[in-house]
Amino acid sequence: MHDLKSKTVKGGFFLTITSVLNQVVAIVLNIVLARLLLAEDFGIVALSTTYIGFIAVFTNISFGSSVIHFADMNKNQISTLYWLDLMTKVFSFLIVFFTAQFVADYYEKPELTNIIRATSLFILLYPFFIVQHKILERDLKFNITSKIIVIATVLSAVVAIVGAFCGLGVYALVLQVLSLTFFRLIFTLKYCKWRPNFYFKFNEVREMFWYSLKYDLGNGFQYITRNIDYLIMGKLFSSKIIGYYAFSYNIMYTPVKRVSNVFNDILFPSLSKVKDDLQKMKIGYFKSKQLVAMIVFPVMTLVALNAELIIEFVFGSKWLEAVPIIRILCFAGAFQSITQFTSAVFASLGKPEITTYISVVRTIMTIAAIVIGSFYGILTVVWLLLISKIVDWILTHILLRLYLKFDLRDFWKYLKGILVCVLFLFMLEYVFTFSQFTELHINATLKLVFETLLAFLITMLFYKSIIIDLYKTIRKKV
Repeated sequence: MHDLKSKTVKGGFFLTITSVLNQVVAIVLNIVLARLLLAEDFGIVALSTTYIGFIAVFTNISFGSSVIHFADMNKNQISTLYWLDLMTKVFSFLIVFFTAQFVADYYEKPELTNIIRATSLFILLYPFFIVQHKILERDLKFNITSKIIVIATVLSAVVAIVGAFCGLGVYALVLQVLSLTFFRLIFTLKYCKWRPNFYFKFNEVREMFWYSLKYDLGNGFQYITRNIDYLIMGKLFSSKIIGYYAFSYNIMYTPVKRVSNVFNDILFPSLSKVKDDLQKMKIGYFKSKQLVAMIVFPVMTLVALNAELIIEFVFGSKWLEAVPIIRILCFAGAFQSITQFTSAVFASLGKPEITTYISVVRTIMTIAAIVIGSFYGILTVVWLLLISKIVDWILTHILLRLYLKFDLRDFWKYLKGILVCVLFLFMLEYVFTFSQFTELHINATLKLVFETLLAFLITMLFYKSIIIDLYKTIRKKV
């Protein structure tokens, strides 16, 4: 038991470091590629990868989850899953390859055919290492898996940047996807010595098959919910606008990926242990929401209010047309970040099906926002998407209140500092931009500095003890 706990703690440490390093690499890569490539390039690749993902949802089963869940499987059973995985991946690839032309015709973008076919090659590489990778995870060898992911991420970023410098254009992004998978394949096979037998008996893995199918159905529905916008908008808008939207969406989704998902992973097992004590569950949930909100809302508000300066300085002037989209989606990302991990609460309460029902409503609202907004332009679409995120947040908490029995006083207790911070940032923005005090001639850089200092001071005023405790905890871990 002590050895398991030690491996888990070390694994968490390695995964945290990996997440930080990958984020740094991703930021650098996005900055470089944004300066070298066109908005159209990002739009075309977004359509390509989204379509491939949709095909994979309906045609592919990943058996890595079974390798972890059924830890006592013998080598023959794992080998059977290995060959099953290979067959489903080949089937997915063939579907993608032969339907690429129809997709290009549907979107009226001829260049999509070759891009989809080239990108889809990663599907054929995936089955040759994913089982081995899951075996490493099963054995809690997170130090090795973390090393593989970091090395593959860095090398694929280098490949993409070199490709962009060589003038490959959109294919530099395709190379990034393919090389990431290729390097993961090479290093996984280097560090994991397991190899499949030439053995196949489906009856021996029937239980694992159905487990993986149910597991993938849940993940697949989440994928559809998150990516349905690209499939619809690809038909309604040009590649350039889709590129601006994809660029803005990545900024919006950053707090969800890097903050909320981390809390979601921690919150689920933590709340499960106290599922019979609603008061403890309520406190744990609101404290987690408070920690996420105190980071995300001030940061996303600062980005929204200073988007033009930040985008031009970091990514270049050619992305300035994305600024209006970014300003709106920043707040959509903020609301989504504090809604994302409510699924952990429902799962802890033994009600995971509620998350599925909520996902259905989210998908319907997203489709409605895009279809209705498309009659008036991309900005109307993103405004309606923001409204849908707010409605989603409200509906989710109405359902959550039925189980945790909280009221508005709990919201005010834990979130008042965030509300005050955002309010004062908008007031300062008004003073600098719209009021009679504009004669002070505060330039954009100084405005960002003043607003950042204000956000920091207000956050410290309300959450000083929390920040100090976090700092002490981090120092002890380091």
